Amino acid sequence: MSSVNPLLQPSATPIDYGAVTLDNAHEAFAHALAAHRDGIARIIEQQRELPTWDDLVLAIDELDAQLNAVLLAASPLTYKGEDWANLINECYGQLLTRFDEKLASSVLRDLYHKLAERMGMNLDAHERATLQWYSEAFIRHGAQLDEAGKQTLAQINGKILEIADSFAENMQLEGTSVSEEALLVGLPARLRNELAEQARQNGKSGWLIGSDIASTEALLDQAGDRSLRESVYRRHHQRGVNADVQQDNGTHLLNLAIEREKKAHLLGFSDYPALSLRGKSAGDSEQVRRFLHDLAARMRPLMIQRREALRMLAGQHGLDTLQPWDRRYVQTLERQARQLPTLDAFREFFPLPKVIEALGDLVHKLFGLRLVAPASPGTMAVWHPSVRAFEVWLDHALVGYFYLDAEQYAGKQPDLVATRYIHNRRVDAEGRFHPSVVVAFSDTPQGSPALLGHTQLLKLFHEFGHAMHHLLVRTTNHVASGVSNLGADGVEVFSKLFERWAWDADYLASISAHKDDGHPLQREQAQALLASLRGEALDKTVNDLALALFDLDLHATPNDGRSVRQRLSEARERCGYWPLEEHEHPAHAFEHLLGYYDAGYYAYVWSDVHACDLFTRFQHAGLQDRATGAALQAALLDSGAAQPLRAGMRGFLGREPDLEAFLAWHGLS
Repeated sequence: MSSVNPLLQPSATPIDYGAVTLDNAHEAFAHALAAHRDGIARIIEQQRELPTWDDLVLAIDELDAQLNAVLLAASPLTYKGEDWANLINECYGQLLTRFDEKLASSVLRDLYHKLAERMGMNLDAHERATLQWYSEAFIRHGAQLDEAGKQTLAQINGKILEIADSFAENMQLEGTSVSEEALLVGLPARLRNELAEQARQNGKSGWLIGSDIASTEALLDQAGDRSLRESVYRRHHQRGVNADVQQDNGTHLLNLAIEREKKAHLLGFSDYPALSLRGKSAGDSEQVRRFLHDLAARMRPLMIQRREALRMLAGQHGLDTLQPWDRRYVQTLERQARQLPTLDAFREFFPLPKVIEALGDLVHKLFGLRLVAPASPGTMAVWHPSVRAFEVWLDHALVGYFYLDAEQYAGKQPDLVATRYIHNRRVDAEGRFHPSVVVAFSDTPQGSPALLGHTQLLKLFHEFGHAMHHLLVRTTNHVASGVSNLGADGVEVFSKLFERWAWDADYLASISAHKDDGHPLQREQAQALLASLRGEALDKTVNDLALALFDLDLHATPNDGRSVRQRLSEARERCGYWPLEEHEHPAHAFEHLLGYYDAGYYAYVWSDVHACDLFTRFQHAGLQDRATGAALQAALLDSGAAQPLRAGMRGFLGREPDLEAFLAWHGLS
């Protein structure tokens, strides 16, 4: 089957997406799943006496890489309909179960341990780091448990998946329908057309405003009708809310944390954060808690000042009481009063093709990386005509393939912003090089040309950073080359670093080109607009900080009798964020906690703090300085997950990282 199925080709052969069907996607996953199960059983039998690096580690690399790649390579095709989404969701659950089974194997753990004892001194640093990663992973997945314990663990994992599925399903909520165009006052024609298209695609007349974050915030930024802002905001906060308490996402979230605590105790950990943080980069529970509490104490006075300033602005703009659905719009009114460029006028300077060209130029100048469109359009088939495909070259060698899915199209999830690592860079036991393959998704609104506002620029730079991190790794095995093995915090640092360029007025002005005649945005205009947007950035930072505090608290003590709402209110109070209104239910849509970011949402704030610190070297040397890029690559990127992240940051900065650059950017010293 592997010789003909388009999803079972080696990473050096780009996937022929035109040949992928629902049937052969199902067949490919079934084949890879069976090959993984049978292959590992065979490896265990053959390696029982004398395990070797090639025939144990690299052989399992091969099986892991294929199983992982089939699912992730097919995942963009969910836009084709419910059948595809159901297939991907079903296969994803099976993949998690298979990897849990693999890492819960006591026999496999013993083989890796035997290999480490026998050959440890003869392995290079990356290989030793790989074996150390496996040692930790076996502990986290219960390889040390007896059979009864493993059965209990499997039951808990099954329950966790079941609860997570129910939580995700509850979040599906139809948006707000609008039948009177007069209610859309203040919305630019471009946005009105998008909302009309959303309605048409859903079989409705008029306009449809999605309940997702991106759609809601776009409306709240610009809608002049206060009643519409209120109805859209309230609708957004109904995601996951259910009159049946047992089916409500607040209950699901608490039950999820309770099951995770059971898992942690079964595996010998004091609580779930201790288990979760064992596979991340920031340190132990106390270090992360101290980081969050220290940052909250520093940010709280600033956020309280911010709240009062917005209340005063609301009064100046004729709003007697500032409501949650007014906060973003008040800032729009203030920009208008100060005659700053509107958000839509700003967008006109950043056509998507121009921004992609600028990003390619940036990574070439910093790292020598070249993104090359294939000479023949058929060389790298794509799943939708709007998707861009690139060969990635470094030092005259093809090191990977990069797909960028940045535009909205029918069927694509409207707020899809993510990066998926389809293949990790590696060299197999036969000495064959396997290039990395990565796809980045962003959510540029529809239009011709597609134009990016500042929010979309940040998202694109962020996901582009994830992709470049993956492509710049120079390790040679599947585990060490998997940047996700750094943990959620380690993964986010480089993507947050890339966002810093999108906050630099000089850089943005230099890459701008008006959609009509190509003239650049004036540096002074960019500076003034970015300064006004920093207030919204503060809101987001402190909201993320509150959610991080909530996440850690929920997972540390889920059985102490406090409700989800009480915990979130306490977290907001600690960092000065807006008190919860009765109609607000943000935790009910806190989908980050369903996987990877469980007891790890702090990663966004932690990585932002460290990215600001890393960026200071570029600010001093030049934002496109090749020597600084090379230093970053050598210290942080080359080694993938084979080196502790903190060691790399110390190497790049020449000191321990600190909060000062982040606080200074927010106006604190």
